[in-house]
Amino acid sequence: MTLIIRKDRAIERFNFDPLADDAPLPLPPSWNGPHAAQRIEEGFVTLAKLPMRDRSGLRSAWPAIIYEFEDLVAQQEQGEPERTQEQQNRTRVIPSAREIAHMEATVYWPTQYLSATPELREAVNMLGLAHSLGLDAGWIAKKRGGYADTWRERHDRGCELIGRGLERDRVPVF
Repeated sequence: MTLIIRKDRAIERFNFDPLADDAPLPLPPSWNGPHAAQRIEEGFVTLAKLPMRDRSGLRSAWPAIIYEFEDLVAQQEQGEPERTQEQQNRTRVIPSAREIAHMEATVYWPTQYLSATPELREAVNMLGLAHSLGLDAGWIAKKRGGYADTWRERHDRGCELIGRGLERDRVPVF
């Protein structure tokens, strides 16, 4: 299927496959729990992409590790310099201004809409963070105690309340 998009007299063509993994999901007509949960998770992903400074704000001028000649020879034999260079040469993609604005809004939603129910607020935040890291409710149950099903149930209930609050406040769906 080919889509045609008009942009000030210029026509742009690109191929669109709705079954592809990277195909954007269609926006729902109104806010609901699963869509709010997806946006909160995306907010945590964006937050993780932001460049952070050291906690003290300053870095030491001294190297973290001082290598001796024997250490460098052993690293060369194991291929360590290539791995170190790959890590140093990686490119970090910084989120756009729109992504940052959405992140600022979505990370605040649990506090804004679930202030009366701290257990739901905690579940929404923890499961959003876990999903953004590629983990599940079992990880939270191990880390914080309780049962994974309880964490999931509280998360789903909290996201439904957030979705209703977003609808009530007429927040545009994004």
